[in-house]
Amino acid sequence: MDNRSKSGALVPVGTVIQQVAGHLLEQPRNKAQRLRRAWNQAAGEQVALHSEPARLSNGVLTVRVDSPVWNSQLHHLKGELLTKLQGLLPDGTLRELRFRQESLRLLPDWLRSKPAPPPLPLPCEADQQQAAAWVTQVADPELRAVLYNLVLTHLTRKRADP
Repeated sequence: MDNRSKSGALVPVGTVIQQVAGHLLEQPRNKAQRLRRAWNQAAGEQVALHSEPARLSNGVLTVRVDSPVWNSQLHHLKGELLTKLQGLLPDGTLRELRFRQESLRLLPDWLRSKPAPPPLPLPCEADQQQAAAWVTQVADPELRAVLYNLVLTHLTRKRADP
């Protein structure tokens, strides 16, 4: 695949990747994933930790909520959440929200609490020199800078992890 536009100008690699595979990275594969993504976006991370869409039927979205406190909180936010969701979903998909207290089933990995990774140490001079040596053959300065940072992070992480 040539990285030139129809006019002959070079096209950045990121643009080509976005054109070829962007839809795979951005679009959920099925209705349930789209609904879950819309709920997480409308509700926000904190609320999504305690709730999940359970069922969408005839324009009514039933949402599982993990505690009475969060159930009450979501009832207070119902109008705001409904408006946000209606803006994120195709027209006519959603007309009402209902909340039901029960155990969550589908908590996505990105919402599960994870310990923060330890910070990386500062790169040492040897890592900087090795990273620079590895990318010297790359002609494009932007790509070289990105690859340098990637290699430097890899070398620093490798040195930090026993």
